[in-house]
Order: sequence, then C-alpha cells, then structure tokens
Amino acid sequence: MKKIALYAVSITILATGCANDIQLAKTATVVSEESTTSVSQKMPPVVLDGKLIYESFENGGWNAPGARGFTPGLIESLPKNFMFNQHQGEHSFVLERKIVRGGKYAAKLVWHHENPAAYNGKEDKIDNVDRKAMFHGYKTKKVMGAHAWYGFSFYFPGEGTKNEDNHWLFFQIHGSADKRLKEHSRNPPFYISLDKNGLYGGYKWDPDEKSTTRKGKGTKNYRIPGAKSQYLDRWVDFVVHTKVDYSDAKTGVVELWVDGKKVLNEQNVQFGYNDDKGIYPSWGMYFNGDLSVMNHDHFLYLDEIRMTDEENANYKDVAPR
Repeated sequence: MKKIALYAVSITILATGCANDIQLAKTATVVSEESTTSVSQKMPPVVLDGKLIYESFENGGWNAPGARGFTPGLIESLPKNFMFNQHQGEHSFVLERKIVRGGKYAAKLVWHHENPAAYNGKEDKIDNVDRKAMFHGYKTKKVMGAHAWYGFSFYFPGEGTKNEDNHWLFFQIHGSADKRLKEHSRNPPFYISLDKNGLYGGYKWDPDEKSTTRKGKGTKNYRIPGAKSQYLDRWVDFVVHTKVDYSDAKTGVVELWVDGKKVLNEQNVQFGYNDDKGIYPSWGMYFNGDLSVMNHDHFLYLDEIRMTDEENANYKDVAPR
C-alpha cells in the first residue's frame, strides 16, 4: 500500500470496527443551494495530491491560502490546512477549550439569525457568506476516478441546534463549475444535514460536460437511523468516502460511517459532476432558503478533521481517534 504523505502532524492508526450496512429510506426533498464554486474559482489550484491533512485547532487557530472576508482565529504562521473560509462575521469562529473531541482545543462555529445581511456586503441583500460559518478543504487532484476520504467530529448542542423551518447543512462535498464553459453553480454532489427528525442527506451526478441544471441529472437521498435527540450534546464521529464516476460505467462509491457504524454503502453507482477540477469538502453551517423564518442563533463544535485523496487510503487513516 502506498504511504500517504503527511501534511501537518504524524498520525497513529487506530482500528475501528464497522457494523452491518443499513438500508436507508429515500426522502423526497432535494436541497437547493448557492454553491461556493464562484468563490473557489478565484483560488489558486491547490490540491491534496495524496497528502493527509490533519486539523484539530491545537495551534490555537487556523490558516488557509484563500483566507478572506471575516477571518476570526486566523494565524498566518500556521500550516494552511484549509483552502478558504466563509464566515458570517467576526463572531463565527471561537477557539473552544472545554468541549473538545481530542487535545486541548476545538472550533466553535457561530451563526446569528437577526439581520444576517448586516455583516457581509450590502445590508439590504443576503449574500452567500451571510448564510455560513464554514471552512473549506482542498480539492482532489483529479475528477474522474478520484477517491476522497474525510474524517471529522461534530458536537451538536441542543441549545445551538434548535429546530427551524429552514433545515441546514453541516457537511458538503462540492463540485467545481467549469469557468471555461461559463457553467453555473450547482447543488453539492454530497451533503449531510440535520433537521427535527435527525440526520439525512443525498448525493448527485451529471455526466454532461456542461450541466444544464443546477440539480444534476440524478439524485439519491438517504436518512440515517436514529432520532435527532440521539445525536445531541455529545461528539458524533463521521467518516465519508467517495469515488467519482459520473459515467454510465457506474463504478462510483458513496460510503458513510457514523460513530464507527457504516450507515450508507453505495457501490457501483454514478457520483459527481463532469468538471475540470476536483471535488472539495466543507464543514460548518450553511442555511439555505428564506432566512427571515429563522428564529434562533445557531452554534456547534468541530474537531478532528482529516482529509486525503490518496487512492489506497482507508477508514483507519481518517477516522477520529
């Protein structure tokens, strides 16, 4: 097995078991989102290229080559473990010392519901960043056939994740719309969300070189077993593995583990978009739709992030320890 190049700190491998696969129910809603693609296209071509990146905020902050807008917690001397950020305001990142998954620190991400447009751009218009408290990871080196592995932990406090008419996403994998084709932004090809009933998400694909719809040509939705209450006020561990294949050959893979149990096992499927640049992940909060219906401020905690596009990587390489 080819060794994964380490980008930040050395990692100890810990074996973790997986439960039997669970057949998941399809849901009817498709998430519509304004993609971060337009932002990411301004970035230099930073890619994983087989590296294993580990970020747990143990250096007291974070860094990214594409840091922009409000950058609370930015320390430019640190390793650039994120590609770029999107924070609603200076309140959106707090270094957390008490609620941590491992080590001394975690990230507390915060979003304010009152007058969300007051922070970025025009106060009378809600832009993409007004909806977010997010970090974005690096792109896979290639598109077709690319493997992506992501491990991370979220703590969903009951007080900070109250039910809303608007659902919200806390993890996404993005495609990169082709600038040369003037391709419009599209829904993320993979996401995980939280609502009053618990965890759910979906994945998408589109073989067309230039997508004619923001939703792609195909969608499959899933719901993870367990009531919302089972995931509140504790750390929840996630591992995501995808392999891109948007063609009719259907060699794509979409796998998801929650707390060490495999809850999604999609093999030999279509996944991803026909793009020039690779896929990349996002962690945090994104609130879609009409923000005027939001009734609460929201916050959550993030820790133990690992990512790689090494083709021979596996669950153990990225799973929270």
